Amino acid sequence: MLKKHLIILLLLVSSVGLFAQSIPSGTGRYAALGYNPFIMDAATDINRNPAWAGMYYNYAFGDIGTAQSSSEGGSDFVLDNQYAGINFHVGKMISLGAVFNKDESMWSSFNDGNLGGSYRPDSLGVKTPLVPLKVLFSWSNKKLNLGIAPYYAMWSSDATSAATGASSEDKRSSYEIGGTIGIISHMNNNSWIEGDVNFKMDKYKKEVSSTGVPTVTYDNTGGIELGATVRGWFLASKPSKINIVPYVGFSMFNWTPEVSGTTVPNPDVSNFSLNGGIGINMPIFDQGMLAGGISTGISNYKYTRNDSLGYSFKVNTFTLPQFNIGLEWNFTEWLIGRTGYSRSIMNTKFEAAETGLDQTYTESMPSNPDQTITLGLGWSFGRFSLDGLIGEKFFQRAPYIVSGHPTDLYGVLSASYNFNKK
Repeated sequence: MLKKHLIILLLLVSSVGLFAQSIPSGTGRYAALGYNPFIMDAATDINRNPAWAGMYYNYAFGDIGTAQSSSEGGSDFVLDNQYAGINFHVGKMISLGAVFNKDESMWSSFNDGNLGGSYRPDSLGVKTPLVPLKVLFSWSNKKLNLGIAPYYAMWSSDATSAATGASSEDKRSSYEIGGTIGIISHMNNNSWIEGDVNFKMDKYKKEVSSTGVPTVTYDNTGGIELGATVRGWFLASKPSKINIVPYVGFSMFNWTPEVSGTTVPNPDVSNFSLNGGIGINMPIFDQGMLAGGISTGISNYKYTRNDSLGYSFKVNTFTLPQFNIGLEWNFTEWLIGRTGYSRSIMNTKFEAAETGLDQTYTESMPSNPDQTITLGLGWSFGRFSLDGLIGEKFFQRAPYIVSGHPTDLYGVLSASYNFNKK
């Protein structure tokens, strides 16, 4: 009987692969292909540019999670960075959807290590905005896709205390509001060019009031995120289907933490980055894909204390070269193998200055060696796809069959489902 059931199961797996209509995508696939800007990935593209929602409709996608080590979360079985999205065609040219719990903010920058405790949200007990919600709306025709994705997340707490003749209140809150607009222009020979602009406002606030004592407010001005990306996809060789893929993007995030009722000057913090590159994308191994290229970029960080000493701290980084290479191929109709390579060389200059003293330090260094070479597996069963990045610990420890120790077979796991009919 067991043998019969195994045969039926194998036949079922083989048969669903023959009629596979899945669209593999997600962080698991993107990371396994070397964090590659020269590939098309449904979930990654939709989250960056909502105009892609007009191309991938009647589609559900998301990340089941990223494996979190025991040193980070106290449990070997914790997953984080989970999100889910869904997008449906609601008219001949219109699609509508939503993405839940996808954190796309630069909120962690508020907790800059150069800032004192009274300037950092985490030290003030102000938490990151909860459960972000992004709405997807797109309009499409044969030549053009337009998309807009409003984004909102918030958190708040309110503690009060009352006694005879005295009372106190501690109110804390944080929010992020903004969105992304995007466009895709389709050209001949399956070529296209896309662009997107991202704008968000970040705000935190702590207000402490007590009877007979002036109210103290901790908050921020600025907190504006602004970014844009332009990418092209141009068919260079029709017989071999080689596509040239250039891209360029920038981002910036500036803010000033503030404390009311104090004479201490409020510092300014600013971040700016600009990057771009060019690569190729081409089919190999029948249904396989090879994508890779070279990129370069700059990033500038500046912290200014605004005190009488005129203290400032700068970090300027120039990256060249940055390599991203990804290879994807089908072992079977339902099993996909992936490998990638991602590495860069960075020249970083640290500058600290105050009245009468200037210090400079320059160093060339490689990027973080973790997951330089990546491996992944994808499973397609009918309309459903499961895509994972294999964790490095899987090769260091090997599978733990009996002990129950986690093997980290999948460091990142993504899933998607295509509702479209064949």
